[in-house]
Amino acid sequence: MTSYLYVLSIGPVQGFILAARRTRDLWIGSHLLSEISKAAAKKISDERGQLIFPSLEMEKLIPSNSPDAPNVANIILAELELPDGKDPSDLNQRVKTAAQDEWMQYAKGAKCLAERLSSGFINQDIWDDQVKDVLEFYSAWVPMPKEEDAYQGARKRLMQLLASRKATRDFTQTIRDDKLPKSSLDGSRDTVLLKTKSEISKELAIRMRLNAGEQLCVVGLTKRLGGKRFDDLKEGEETKLEAFPSVVRVALDPWVRGIIKSGDDAKGILIEINKICKKNENIAQGAGRSQNKERRYPNFPFDGQVLHLPRIAAMMNAIKKSNDPKKKVPDKLMRWEARLSNDDMNDLMTLKGLVERLQKSGKTKNGEKCLGFGEPERYYAILAADGDRMGKVISARRLKGEHIRFSASLSQFADNAREIVKKHNGCMVYSGGDDVLAFLPLDTCLHAARVLHRKFSILLDEFPDENGKTPTLSVGIAIGHSMEPLEDILGFARGAENAAKKGENAKDERDGLAVHIYPRSGVPIKIRDQWKAKGENGLDERLLKWANMHCRDELPDRAAYDMRELAEDYRNWSASTEEEKKALGSIIYADALRLLKRKRAGHGGEAIKEEIVKDFKEMLSGVDSYEKITRLANELIIARRLASAIKQANRKPQNNENAEEET
Repeated sequence: MTSYLYVLSIGPVQGFILAARRTRDLWIGSHLLSEISKAAAKKISDERGQLIFPSLEMEKLIPSNSPDAPNVANIILAELELPDGKDPSDLNQRVKTAAQDEWMQYAKGAKCLAERLSSGFINQDIWDDQVKDVLEFYSAWVPMPKEEDAYQGARKRLMQLLASRKATRDFTQTIRDDKLPKSSLDGSRDTVLLKTKSEISKELAIRMRLNAGEQLCVVGLTKRLGGKRFDDLKEGEETKLEAFPSVVRVALDPWVRGIIKSGDDAKGILIEINKICKKNENIAQGAGRSQNKERRYPNFPFDGQVLHLPRIAAMMNAIKKSNDPKKKVPDKLMRWEARLSNDDMNDLMTLKGLVERLQKSGKTKNGEKCLGFGEPERYYAILAADGDRMGKVISARRLKGEHIRFSASLSQFADNAREIVKKHNGCMVYSGGDDVLAFLPLDTCLHAARVLHRKFSILLDEFPDENGKTPTLSVGIAIGHSMEPLEDILGFARGAENAAKKGENAKDERDGLAVHIYPRSGVPIKIRDQWKAKGENGLDERLLKWANMHCRDELPDRAAYDMRELAEDYRNWSASTEEEKKALGSIIYADALRLLKRKRAGHGGEAIKEEIVKDFKEMLSGVDSYEKITRLANELIIARRLASAIKQANRKPQNNENAEEET
């Protein structure tokens, strides 16, 4: 028998994951690529190969349509043992066939569902042409050395061969028709949608949440309707797609938790809203279930659009236009809302009244009491994390067994990361090895980031690189508005992740936290710092401290922006000597302290207390230059946004005797 070290890379990542308009597109894309990789890994294991990366138990390689299914990276490393004189070519082909078959299972499942709901919906010729050329496979192998300590060199040679193979990638000619619209997700393929919007069945249009002018290729349609393997579909059985929470639902979670905490009146109204959403999925899709079948966000397990009055009004207006022959919407501009019925309109009107009672103050026209909770939070966070120096850490693994233990620790972190994100009211999109992508509410995103960073360091502490440095986790957080295009915020999150890895010098690189906020108007604000131990006033702790000062009305609302204006006064000041720099620093400190003390807290009605002045002085410690006061102003602006969500999540009960804490 001859042993080989074998590697397989599956793609494309861009087409499967990053091209997304909805959160479900994003989740199912990463899920599909993971399931395809799992199928390849399982085939290797079934053929008596030993998996090195990933290092998973067999039960975790079983196909799953759950959002909480273990993720597998798109690169698989294994040891193969074959009869003498036989190389891995045949096995390599069987492994690729297993992966291709798994992709076809999901693609055929999506197509079957589409045809069940709207016969003749798909252009069969275009579908057949695209579906077989979606996946890319790159593989390489080298003889496995008999000496244990030669493993490191063999793996290095193997990865060089893989890189060379990718550099000579296969280019297949995609058949394109210039007369056909292109996919709205990435524009690289023709649409497979054959019917016009008005010809598509109402149920399918609403289930797909098909927007005006939206077109989908074979990958886009499989994302939108996929999640079920073809072999798992039963004839005549109604197919329920696995839902995934929208960014709107993630953003408003602090508001919902605040409603639950506030008392019986508000909680009762929310229960009534829940009942309407449960019986009418047309206007409020679900938020999905976790692997143990528990509902995500059990207090309000639905899309959050119906808790925003402008969105309710938009849906009602679409129904009115669709019923008015004088205001018929052109087919190319028809959104899914135009397919809603008069029964849906009645439910929307009831919802409108209930939501108004929660958000507005005073009384309704019918004399019912309004509770004045205001509008829900519209900003949310995307967290993107990645391990630092992972290539060097893997290269330092001299023995195969050591590499397997390292892979097992990464798999354990991936499992723990899911639980951490869930505990902080977030939704995990992908957690495979050292790579994490998740949606989180604003009030919990920094807490989740710190716990993830700490857990990663603990689990991988025994795997240093050649220089003795242990792996660390850099975390980027992008904060954006839920109405902004998802693909834009995703790009911002990856930008924040890259920024987290870059410091001002070699000592400051890696092991970073970057927080970027993208307001709907104005320029983005970006700050970054290296992680510090808990209690050492790191970036996350400072932001939360400033945010809690806002929540306690100790820090005036305008302080952050006034601080930025003050900083501009010192932009062009120069100081050449140490004495001049010290004098300039004293002036900046005094001006900033005077600004904070001048602003009255408590909405302008309270004088600044001495203990708060002490906090201001601590805040301004070391702020002695234009760069430092600008950074402080930016931190305060981000903290102000975080404070909005923290306030909503921590409503004081309306009646302490009747209030119930969220479980």
